[in-house]
Amino acid sequence: MERPPLADRLVPARAPWLAAARQRLADARSSGRLPHGILLHGLPGAGQSPLALWAAQLALCESHSEVPCGRCGGCVLFLAGNHPDFHALDVEDNASFIKVDQIRDLCGKLAMRSYRGHHKVGLIDPADKMNVNSNNALLKTLEEPPEDTVLLLVASRTDRLAPTVVSRCQKIRIATPGRADAIDWLTGVQRRDDWPSLLALAAGAPLKAVELADSGALDLAREMAADLKPDSPGGFDPLALADSWSKDRPADRLAWLEHLVQSWIRRASLSDVVNNNRDNALPSPPPRLNMKAAFELLDRVREARTLQEGPVNSLLLFEDLLVGFAEAFAGGSAVRPETQG
Repeated sequence: MERPPLADRLVPARAPWLAAARQRLADARSSGRLPHGILLHGLPGAGQSPLALWAAQLALCESHSEVPCGRCGGCVLFLAGNHPDFHALDVEDNASFIKVDQIRDLCGKLAMRSYRGHHKVGLIDPADKMNVNSNNALLKTLEEPPEDTVLLLVASRTDRLAPTVVSRCQKIRIATPGRADAIDWLTGVQRRDDWPSLLALAAGAPLKAVELADSGALDLAREMAADLKPDSPGGFDPLALADSWSKDRPADRLAWLEHLVQSWIRRASLSDVVNNNRDNALPSPPPRLNMKAAFELLDRVREARTLQEGPVNSLLLFEDLLVGFAEAFAGGSAVRPETQG
C-alpha cells in the first residue's frame, strides 16, 4: 500500500498529547544538544511515528525557530520527500523483519558528509522489527555516531530491541491521552458515534483508533462477537471458526480476542464496572468466570500475536486458542487438535 504524502503523515504530530514531547525535542535542538540516538516508544498508534517525522524535519530545518518552519530549503525538500540527508527505512514488502543489509546501507549513507551541510537523519520505523543481526549492525553507529547525525528509532515493544541499542538512545515515551481528550481529538478528525468503541479496541491509542475506523474493524468485531456466542446453547465450533478466522485479517482478530479476554478479566475483578459491552462490540462474559483459565488464555493470545508476525501457521494458532476458549468459557468439550510435527 502506498503511503500518504509526508505532509499528511505529519498532521497527527501536532496532537495536544504530544506537546510535551515536541517541546522536549525543540529545547534540545535550540540548545544544540539534539541527541545522536532518540527512541520514541509507546502503544501502537500513540503517536510516536508522526512525532518521529516531526523530529526529523526539525533536525533538517535550516531556520532557527523552535519548530520546523516549513519554508526553508531543508523543509521544502523534506516535505516533498526529496531531502538528500533524510534516510528512512521500514520492513520491506513480503518480509517479517528489517534486514541487516538495510541497516548496513543506512549506516553507510549516514557515514557520508551532509549534502546540505547540516544534519543527517536516519529513521527506523518500526525499529522493534529489527532482528538480532540488524540490532548488532546498528550498534556501532550508535556508539560512534558520525558528526551531525541523528538516528530516530520508533517502537511499540522496546523489549524486542537489544538492550545495548536502547541504552545508547535518549528515550521518549509517548503516553496515550485521557479518554475524554482522545475522543475530543478524534471527533475533530471525523464526527462519528462509535469513537468510544474504536478507542477501546485500540487500547486508548487515538491514531490506532483512526486506523481501525478506516479498516472497518468495528464491523469485524461485531462479526466475531456473533461468531463466539459463549453463552448460547451448543456454543460454537472452534475448529471451523479457526479455519475462517485464519484466512481473514488474523492480526486484527487476535487483537480483538486479547481485548475481549482482558475486558472479561477486568469486569470480574471490579464488581462496580459499568456494563458497556455493547459499546465495545463485546459478547457478555460467562456468569462465573474462571480467572485462572482467563489469565492462561490471555497469555496464549499475547504469545500468538507475537508468533503471528513471523512465518507461522495461523490456522494452528487459532485452533489452539479457540479450542481453549471453548473449554474455558463456553462450556465446550471440543477435542484439541493434535500438534503437528
